[in-house]
Amino acid sequence: MNMQVKTRPIHVDSGAISVIIVTYGLSLGSAALLSGLNLIRTLLTTLLVAINLLSLVRVHLRLVSKPKPMDYALFVVNVVPYTYLLFPTPRPWLLLSLIPLLIFVIEALRGKGRGAVANIAGTALLSSTYLPWLAMMGITPSLTIIYTAIIWVGYHVFSAIYVEGKLPFRAIKPWFSSLWWLTLTSFLAYLTMSSKLYLAMMEPTARAVIALREGKINRNGLRENMRRIGIMSLIESIIMAVMLLLLIKY
Repeated sequence: MNMQVKTRPIHVDSGAISVIIVTYGLSLGSAALLSGLNLIRTLLTTLLVAINLLSLVRVHLRLVSKPKPMDYALFVVNVVPYTYLLFPTPRPWLLLSLIPLLIFVIEALRGKGRGAVANIAGTALLSSTYLPWLAMMGITPSLTIIYTAIIWVGYHVFSAIYVEGKLPFRAIKPWFSSLWWLTLTSFLAYLTMSSKLYLAMMEPTARAVIALREGKINRNGLRENMRRIGIMSLIESIIMAVMLLLLIKY
């Protein structure tokens, strides 16, 4: 008699993994364009990114459900390497990472790790690694690069709010993402005028205007619709990264 042991498939947060990979690509590309790649620094940074990726499934999914002491320890292991950026003096741009990190941890400790706020903060945190990874590769972020990071993080917050807003069981609406992006764009467009980075914000701005009239996804076919939105979000994220790299170069 053959006995088959059924095991539950491991859920992989493909959206978070995609954000990490594309953000790493943006950091790597930016470093190469700005001053060339330092082999040792790039290898060490890549190793850290790999550690973050390999532990992401357990750290994130466990923290938002039923975390154990080992999960908190693994989370600390992932965060500690970044603390060296606090010395000799903290960089002001680290606030781009510290704010979403604080929000995510607070939501997780409150037992709301699977809520919209935690998901949005988590996405912002992952995309904010652009500057830390760039600094670890030996690049001192200029004002243009800091603006690039703000656009990158702001864009992913926009995407995360939009996705959460489309879910029928969330209280937030898709147009919340439009409100966020259009407010951010009106502020950044002026600041980035000389660097032409504002050009990268045009396509998301058009989508933000369209989202003003969008509603929730029907519960029927929810999984398929969310999968389609996820694929489109990944494609749009890659396009945004390419646009930013082109604008950094030229």
